[in-house]
Amino acid sequence: MQRFFLYSNPGKPETIQAVSDFADLLINKGCEVLLDGWLFDLLHKGKKTSPDQLDNNVQAVVCFGGDGTILRILPYLAARYIPVLGVNMGHTGFLLQVSPDELDGVLDRFIAQDYEIKERAMLSCEINGQATYLVMNEFALTRGQNPSSIVVDVQYENERVFTIHGDGVLVSTPTGTTGYCLSAGGPVIFPGVPCHIVVPVCSHIMHQRPIILPQTGDIRLLVRANHGARHQISMDGQIVLDLDTESEVRITQAKEAARFIHFSPEQFLTRLDYKQKKWSNHVYGGKL
Repeated sequence: MQRFFLYSNPGKPETIQAVSDFADLLINKGCEVLLDGWLFDLLHKGKKTSPDQLDNNVQAVVCFGGDGTILRILPYLAARYIPVLGVNMGHTGFLLQVSPDELDGVLDRFIAQDYEIKERAMLSCEINGQATYLVMNEFALTRGQNPSSIVVDVQYENERVFTIHGDGVLVSTPTGTTGYCLSAGGPVIFPGVPCHIVVPVCSHIMHQRPIILPQTGDIRLLVRANHGARHQISMDGQIVLDLDTESEVRITQAKEAARFIHFSPEQFLTRLDYKQKKWSNHVYGGKL
């Protein structure tokens, strides 16, 4: 029996009906459906579970929401080698592949695994030699609620890249360059290009610009404790840590990768153009 886990954003009530309808489709096809705890409590169908209880007996995960929803669950899935199908119920949705209206049409292919899996690189981020986190889009080290600027030394393979005096620094994957990286003035990198992108955030040193580095080496970020040490670490906008001592972060290419389900060839540039216009129209109104 095929097993699928359905996951959605509690902050988007419109996802509940979409999850319920797709769960019914899967159950009617003889599949076993697992639901995130809060969804099970509402819908009372399938079996109740949570992302940290998943194992590789789950064929795939279906995630309903926006990019933030899928970013929350990706570290669990990458660690277990489970692919994900993103259902776009947000506005931008660079990580999401189908709309709710398309699910019925791809149901049989989904169950039969008649699709392509595209892998996307992730970051492994070790903070102060202790906890290590998997990051899909970007690692952000910023001043957070601290009204003063911070000083961050950036190194690549023990070679100084620059010292940032400002709001902080981002380290992004190619996938993440359509998010915070782009808003902070970084470039858009085509998925699959083997690199990491370092983006200074509001640096007081005007000649400092984003730099693209090979993904094979170590990037180290060191916050100088004697220059306003209070700072914040944010990973994919999902995990936020407020720190008040000197911090050292080591960022490398993760051995795990995110695995995305595609039913048709990915046309990244066409998608990028469409999504940016859609986002602009949503914010400003009118047509671009």
